[in-house]
Amino acid sequence: MKALYNKISNLHTKVTNLGYYLPREWAVVEILEDVEPLPEIVEACKRLKRTGYTLALDDFVLANHHHLPLLALADILKVDVRFTTPEERRLIVRKFGDQVERFLAEKTETREEFHEALEAGYSLFQGYFFSRPVIIARKDIPVYKVNALRLIQQINRPDLDLDALEKVIKQDPALVYKLLRYVNSAFFAFRHKVGSVRHALVLLGERELRKWATLSVYTRLTMKEPQELLRLSLVRARFLELLAPLVGMASEADQLFLMGIFSVVDTLLGRPMAEALEEVPLEDDVREALLGTLNRYRVLFEIVLGYEKAHWDTISRICTGLKLDPGAITSRYLEAVDWTEKVYRIR
Repeated sequence: MKALYNKISNLHTKVTNLGYYLPREWAVVEILEDVEPLPEIVEACKRLKRTGYTLALDDFVLANHHHLPLLALADILKVDVRFTTPEERRLIVRKFGDQVERFLAEKTETREEFHEALEAGYSLFQGYFFSRPVIIARKDIPVYKVNALRLIQQINRPDLDLDALEKVIKQDPALVYKLLRYVNSAFFAFRHKVGSVRHALVLLGERELRKWATLSVYTRLTMKEPQELLRLSLVRARFLELLAPLVGMASEADQLFLMGIFSVVDTLLGRPMAEALEEVPLEDDVREALLGTLNRYRVLFEIVLGYEKAHWDTISRICTGLKLDPGAITSRYLEAVDWTEKVYRIR
């Protein structure tokens, strides 16, 4: 489940006015650590639960019994990695695992912390680990990653050669399987079953074909990485693509999609972004935007980052400057999340 966290500190006064406007299938109401578990607060939480919302209890620690009255209502316990020890985090799972559905490790900053929490029983994570590269020696980059990036380069050439692409795909049984599974999925709902690579390539058309090939190769690149890294790049890519028509950049939607996909390439290859981008096919403006240069691509990317980090002031400022409806932006974000989950199931 992808969660859009709504941090409410004064839950009783705000929940009836704000909470029920959030889509319950995506939203998680986060109860902050400073919320007093007064009877009216507990009752407000019960109403949210009865309505179908998911509740998360923030900054849970064993030594603080402040949250215990709300524990029975929580679906998710959030535990701060920075303020707890590995043993404390394991003990929380053992002690409350039969009462709480899921545990979230927040402020996960390193690969070691991620794997430690995963082994302890945590299934949800927040933190910069998923977008922070681990720098490694160039010789340590696996050959399959380099070859995959070269294939993406071929896919995104202006003069796409279907014969050459068909030949490449047929040499890889996994790609053949992925292509036929994708084109025969409910995503397209073609009337007749597609049984050949060539037929599938023709039916998809250039735009969808480039997107499928990029996603398939990128999935392979991330197969040894945390799956949330793949989800993050897919949400970014689709979100940017959906934003394009809103700002007069519909003709550049494909480049915005690629920008989202490759926004985590530094983490993927364990390289500084400037070095990692040498391997991928991007327009100069897109490349500069990923390196931090403020241009029209970077402005849209800042909206994406704003949603990830809940920087609502930044989003509001950008929307005002571009004369965008914040509601339209939110609907595109939720659509991107939904699309990502569908693609992820058939990848």
